[in-house]
Order: sequence, then structure tokens, then C-alpha cells
Amino acid sequence: MNECYAVLLDTVSIQNYIFRSNKLKENLGASFLVEQIYDSYLAEALSKVAKSTSEEEKQHLYEWENSNADVPECANGVEIGYIGGGNALLFFQQESQAKQFIEVWTKILLIQAPGITTAIAIEKFPKDPNQFKTALNSLFIQLRRNKSRYVPLTLLPRHGITAECARSELSAEIYNSDIKDYVSADVNARIEAADSSKQEIQFKYQALLQDKYTFTTELDKLGGVHGEDSHIAIVHIDGNDVGKLFKEADSLSYMRTLSKTINGTTQIAFERIIKLTVERYDDIMASLGFGNASPGPQEDGKSVLPIRPIILGGDDVTFVCDARLGIYFAKIFIEEFEKTKLNGKKLTACAGISIVKTKYPFYRAYWLAEELCANAKARRKKIDESASFLDFHVSMGGVAGSLKYIRKRFFGFDPRENNGKADEYLLYRPLKVVPKKPFDELGLDMMLTKAWQLKKNFPKNKLADLRSVLTRSKDARREFVQDLEYRGLNLPVIEGHQYERELFENNITPYFDMLELLRFYPEFALNEIGENNE
Repeated sequence: MNECYAVLLDTVSIQNYIFRSNKLKENLGASFLVEQIYDSYLAEALSKVAKSTSEEEKQHLYEWENSNADVPECANGVEIGYIGGGNALLFFQQESQAKQFIEVWTKILLIQAPGITTAIAIEKFPKDPNQFKTALNSLFIQLRRNKSRYVPLTLLPRHGITAECARSELSAEIYNSDIKDYVSADVNARIEAADSSKQEIQFKYQALLQDKYTFTTELDKLGGVHGEDSHIAIVHIDGNDVGKLFKEADSLSYMRTLSKTINGTTQIAFERIIKLTVERYDDIMASLGFGNASPGPQEDGKSVLPIRPIILGGDDVTFVCDARLGIYFAKIFIEEFEKTKLNGKKLTACAGISIVKTKYPFYRAYWLAEELCANAKARRKKIDESASFLDFHVSMGGVAGSLKYIRKRFFGFDPRENNGKADEYLLYRPLKVVPKKPFDELGLDMMLTKAWQLKKNFPKNKLADLRSVLTRSKDARREFVQDLEYRGLNLPVIEGHQYERELFENNITPYFDMLELLRFYPEFALNEIGENNE
């Protein structure tokens, strides 16, 4: 046959599903269930079609990674095109096989992972390399159409049971022995999957953890010193223009290479964070206020790492860590991510870092991180599409409203977004994640160097005065600058600008960002950057 049947699978609103709960443990369990969509659940569905065992199909699940074929072959009736980035492309020799697979796979998800929403496209697919791109584009168009046309019901909102699940507002229908209460099927699946999630990540990184370190499911063990005002950072990182690369693929072999490359790059970048955290564990924990007199959190006789991945697949990454490590870890990840090149161009990514109190509603903090990432991407489009950017927000209290509303209310209008017509704006960010050389006036390394200069040259009371005077009148700021000159204190200078004269230039200031970086960047890493660039 010169044709086969292609099935393109997609999971709709993965973030909505994972962060539906405000409990980290349930979020981790949901993330594990999402991973199983294209792993054990996919293998189980394929075994029904191929009339084999799930274990046999699981062994064949990633054979596509070693194939160089430009067109699907379907030698055994079914072939996996690729898996990655929340998608999977499968090829079937017969239409009946494709439809049977869809029926079985979606039924498995309804039972094992209630609440996950999927979208599917199915079309005849030519075994002709010259028609691959056109056929693939048609498949993506159908998928997009199906997403907007019909949203399947994957949860039963109410039935005869009248008790309500306190965690999901659905019917409480299953007794969960972990929390000793009745919960909905959705919540129960998440809680049960959380233990499997921890076992999997411990196994995955066991070589790096050295049987001395462990990951936790408790936010209190990630954010600050017990008994103090603790904060966490939710970091969301997303690759730039990766979806566009998949849609523009002109052969099956290139699409497979693309998926392998991006998945591999993400894994390597995150492993770099874990490796560095283990290597510099004492320095990192000391910067968080722990030491011999107050050791860091322990669990199962091991030291808890101050980071926990939640989503780690394709180019989409979300993790939670101590507030003072969010920007630092995002920088390390992106720098490692950028080392990979495709068609001569480096991969880039943008990050959003939401810094909130440990007790703050987790799902709200996540959505803020996603908005921050989107804001970084918007700035990238305007300034430099070849670069990676990050944006961050520090909340000392609650987070209410959109990022745009919060910044407009508390920090003023951004003149860069309003054709220069704005009041004074306190934020210099988003910042560009670039090497320390050459100099870049929006570079994160540049801002960290200037923050280090503030720390080195200014007493703490003057740093507090600087933060306060940024919100006062121009006259008050001039007096402050004159007082600094009288005392022989020099504000950091940014090449090509004169911020040090009146603190603002063109209605914007970099000093507020420097002060926040001083508080939310580990001291040992800040010192290293400052000393290397002095």
C-alpha cells in the first residue's frame, strides 16, 4: 500500500490539569499521570491493537528514535512516528486499527487518569517523502479544528452520591487511605500516583543523587528556614518557536531528530541543575541560612534538595525551589539549553519566575509564572529573537489579578510598552540571558554584576534608603544622590546611560531590579559573577 493512516494525539491544557489542585503532592501525581499518557497507557492501548502484551509494546515504544526512514513503513501494522512535546504521531496500516486504538486509549485514560482531556486527528497519510510536509500540515490543521470543535467530558461532575470532595468539588466516591477521607476519582488518582512519581524521579537521577540526597513532595521543605517568613519560586520555562519547528518539518526523519534533540536537551539542562546542586550543596544551603548549627531538611535519612521538578518534557519545564534559587536555576537551565543547535541556530527559551510565600495558593503562583514567561517572550519578539529572556515577580503578600494589572498598580506604566508615554516605572526586567561578554544593557549577568557592586559598596541602611527613595519625588531622589556623593558612595553605572544621576532615565530605573536580585539570588553565585566581571 502507498498509504497508511496517521493518528496525531495531543493533550489539551496539560497545565490546567496538573495545577488544578493547590497541593504539591497532587500536582506531582498529576504530572506523573500525564507522563504515562504516552508511556504505559500508550503501550497498553497498542497491545490491544497488535494483540501482544503491554510489556512487549513498551519495549518497542522508542524504536522510532533509531529509525532514519523519511516515510512511515508500518511493517507490523503499526509504527510510532515520534513522541514528544505533549504530542504523539502514530501510523497504522488499516483504518480499523487506528480507530480501535483511539477507542481503547481514550477509555484507558478515562479510568486511569480521569480529567485529562485529549484531542485527536486521523487522516490518510501518503508514503511519499515529497508529500510528507503537506500531509503533516493537513493533520495539524485537523487537530487544531478538532480542539475547538469538541471538548470531551472526562469527569463526572455529579451523580447519585451527595457527599462533596473537599479538594475538587466533585462527588466524593473513593476512600483514600493516605488522607483518610473520601475524595473524587480525579483526586484519588493524583494522590496514588504521587508515590510512583517520587519513586520514578529518585530512580531517574539516582546516579546524581549518590544515595545521599532526595526530592520531597512538601513545600515547607523547599522554601526557607523553618519558623521564618518563607518563600518559594515557581519557575516555568518554555522553548522559543519549538511548535513552529515541528509544523515546518519536511520529513519524518527530521521530525524524529527534532523530537529527540529537544527532549534530550531539556533532560541534560535539568540534569545540569541537579549535578550543580549536589556539587555545591553546602554553598547553596549556606546561602539559604542553613549550616552546622541548623542543617537542611532531611527525609528518609537523606538531605532534601531545594528543588522539585513538576513538568519535565519536550521544551516545557516547570519546577519549584527555594525563592532565592529560582532565578539562579533558571539561568543555569537556559545557558545549558542554548548549547544545542538545530540547523546552525541555537535553541533558546524564556522563563518566568514567580516568587511567593510558601503558603500561598500554588496554582495561582503557577499561572503568574506562566504570564511572566509569556511577557519575557513578548519582549524577546520586540528586542532580540535570537536570545533567551527571563522575567520574575516577587510577592510579599497575595497575588491578585493579572500580571499586567499588578505591575500597572504597583510599579507604574512601562514606557517601553506605551510609546514612551508613561509615568516612572520601577522595573527594568525582562532580562536577557546572555554570556557576560559582550556587554548587553539588558543582560542578566550585567544586572547581577551591578547588584554585586551595590552589595559591596553600600551599607544595608543605604540599600533600604535606596529602595524607599525610588518611589518618592524627583527632588527627594536628587537629595539622596547628593548625599551619596557627599559620603563617597557611587551608584552602579550602566554603560551608555546616566541612571546614577537621578536614578531614572526615560522614566525607567534599573536599581529596583538590582535590589531584588540582591535578595533573591544566592550570595556565593552573586559574588562569583561580580568578582569575575570586576
